[in-house]
Amino acid sequence: MFSRKQAAGADGAGYAQAVEQLTASRRTIVEAFEIERARIERDLHDGAQQYIVAASMKVGEALMMLDALRAAGDSPQLAAVEGLLVEAQRDTSGALRTLRETVAGVHSRTLAERGLEAAVRELGERLSAPGDPVEVRVPFPLPPLPGGVLSSAWYFASEALTNAAKHAPGAHVSILVVADTALHVSVVDDGPGGAVLTGGHGLSGIRERLRTFGGDLTLTSPSGGPTTVVARIPLLLRHGESGVPPRTPGRIEG
Repeated sequence: MFSRKQAAGADGAGYAQAVEQLTASRRTIVEAFEIERARIERDLHDGAQQYIVAASMKVGEALMMLDALRAAGDSPQLAAVEGLLVEAQRDTSGALRTLRETVAGVHSRTLAERGLEAAVRELGERLSAPGDPVEVRVPFPLPPLPGGVLSSAWYFASEALTNAAKHAPGAHVSILVVADTALHVSVVDDGPGGAVLTGGHGLSGIRERLRTFGGDLTLTSPSGGPTTVVARIPLLLRHGESGVPPRTPGRIEG
């Protein structure tokens, strides 16, 4: 017969195993998101982008050939063709620029190379209003986190800051990133308020994605403001992994 102490130990072991299994399954979900994100990024870069680059080069070659033909004798038809080619080159350049911006929005190189804090500060600089920079606060060092958790935080920050810039132009925007038992990212703007989550895209889509692995997203936006949107993202640490960030001597918080 098991003693009460043995039974409690067995229950504790079972609970720990269940938590480990839940964490593993949630990490699998997040990793699946990352695999799909990487595939989309690769397809955009190696597929569509290459076709647009090739088309732009061919238009450039056609313009050079047109110059050679004009040397043999100008005509209204040649001028019309040149005009069409110039427009086509302008369009392909615009498409390439837009595609590169899309690829950059799929994933942040800064996030991969320098971490979440640097990537969020980069977002803040890019989406700041003239004369009123986004205030970015990361008061404590962040712990090492799985790539999928970092990507989820970055996607949320990007979408929330973009929404603030779009729907509350001229408002002061601040973003706070902290970690305890979860990663918390909060974006606040002092705009007119009245924001709601709608549809299955944007912040609403991010909320559904976060909920698939135990996270959540909340929005508070009374009429007159401010608007506060907060993402809570599980750290998804395995047994034995620490949620305590490494100490950085001489770090000045701000």
